[in-house]
Amino acid sequence: MTRLVLTADDAGLAAPLSKRIASLLAGGRLSATSVLACAPAFAAAVDALVAAEVTETGVHLCAVGGETPLSPLRSVSTLAPGGRFPGSWPVVAARVATGQVRLAEVEREWEAQIAAVRDAGLLVTHLDSHQHLHLLPRLLPIALSLARRFDVPFVRAPHAGDPAAVGAPVGPAGRLRARLLSLFGAAARRQIADAGLPEPPRILGLAEAGRMTLPRWRSLVSGIPRTGTFEVVLHPGADDPEARNLYPWGYEWEAEARALESDELARLLASRDLEVVSFSRLAVAPDPAGVVPQGVVP
Repeated sequence: MTRLVLTADDAGLAAPLSKRIASLLAGGRLSATSVLACAPAFAAAVDALVAAEVTETGVHLCAVGGETPLSPLRSVSTLAPGGRFPGSWPVVAARVATGQVRLAEVEREWEAQIAAVRDAGLLVTHLDSHQHLHLLPRLLPIALSLARRFDVPFVRAPHAGDPAAVGAPVGPAGRLRARLLSLFGAAARRQIADAGLPEPPRILGLAEAGRMTLPRWRSLVSGIPRTGTFEVVLHPGADDPEARNLYPWGYEWEAEARALESDELARLLASRDLEVVSFSRLAVAPDPAGVVPQGVVP
């Protein structure tokens, strides 16, 4: 049997996007989300999740994208120069690699983000990060330490063997990004095991970020292995001119949401006997081969 965790990243970026994610969760079209605690619509996202009777979420750890940190600015001056995180991941990666960012500031800010989600009354089941920065070698130990401190079972990490792309052509840039993340993820998975945390699901959808439309779902479902547990990284939402101006990534938020809502996708998943599960289910249930994830007592 193959199990899929269908995760919507970026809840909290904008209120319409967050409400659509909550609706998809309530309707069983998604099984997980991860929230940006420092994003403009964090409070709206929490309200939408609570109204939809969603009780668990992940934290989309943030140190990039021009967002404003939760910590007092004087305490994260190297992480957020000028009062905001740098706009792009290469800038953050270079600053971290060259020692321009004090790692204690990253820990302080990410701890504050996790605490904000917990204080909102939501169970934190997994950690991932905006633009995947937690996979950087100097930042991963911080994420793992916080996962253990806050009793968060799962930390996202691609597997070295995860496909670079699963759907219609995405172009060389998308494939290269997914391949690089898989290489970083392979190293991360070894450290996750050393930290005594459960093995995370393998990852699909990285090359298709923001463009996991129905044609790509058809390709994914037709080629997915018959056994194993996979997280499909998704970015559904609603068309919102304000969010599109703030985040000009070209993401097809509405098309991704419509694909998840479609009867065709439901039929595709059923035709392959794919079970959609939550992270809390993974934390207590054996994997399809009957092996309990490392570090978990059912």
